[in-house]
Amino acid sequence: MNVRVLGCYGSQLPGRNVTAFLLNGKVLLDAGTVTSLLTLEEQLNIDYILITHSHLDHVRDIAFLADNVCYLKKDNPLVILSTQYILDALQTHLFNDIIWPDFSVIPNPANPVLKFKILKPGERVQVADLNITPIRVSHTVETVGYIIESGEGSIIFIGDTGPTEELWERAKTITNLKAIFVETSLPNSMRDIADMTGHLTPISLEHELKKLDSPQTDIYLYHMKLQYQQAIQDEIALIKDKRIHTIEDGQIIQI
Repeated sequence: MNVRVLGCYGSQLPGRNVTAFLLNGKVLLDAGTVTSLLTLEEQLNIDYILITHSHLDHVRDIAFLADNVCYLKKDNPLVILSTQYILDALQTHLFNDIIWPDFSVIPNPANPVLKFKILKPGERVQVADLNITPIRVSHTVETVGYIIESGEGSIIFIGDTGPTEELWERAKTITNLKAIFVETSLPNSMRDIADMTGHLTPISLEHELKKLDSPQTDIYLYHMKLQYQQAIQDEIALIKDKRIHTIEDGQIIQI
């Protein structure tokens, strides 16, 4: 499995992008930053978008990707997958013909640019050559993480979350779990705000990792607020866990 980091930060500054990962060139995991980085050919190659939740930094570039795909006349619809609540939020607040055109009926309902596919938490589905299982996590709006299985091994993407339970329990049952991508948004000094807004700090991340009995699983950190990046990294270093890696935009991770 090839994981290309398009954006991995919890805020945006020049040269630093919000969340989006490209899996095997075909499947987007969140879509905060897409069209400013990928060529038109790479955009056309995308068939599926998995959305963890409806916050703008995770969905923004679906709008521009849909617009590009429309005029490039992609042969098959771009399929957006998530829970009913999350898809309803996108259709109500983004693709509503007010903020942005409703590309689920453009150019016509029989041949749309976008197609929405509902996922049920806990139920496994096949997406391209991957098996996907969404699991609810703890954030301020309905949010899911994804267990993603391939022949090379399994990975977990935990969307924005505070302390959570079910996904860590499921992680302990996966024998070939190669990597977990998990957020760490704020420094320890802001733990009260992190708890209020459904995010992790280094100290709460350390507590979460104790729920995982898998010393061979790599832990990739993302969604750091750039204003506090150095403080977060300094506090992560104090954990002294060799499994932990911080990732950067443009990085390619082979699973």
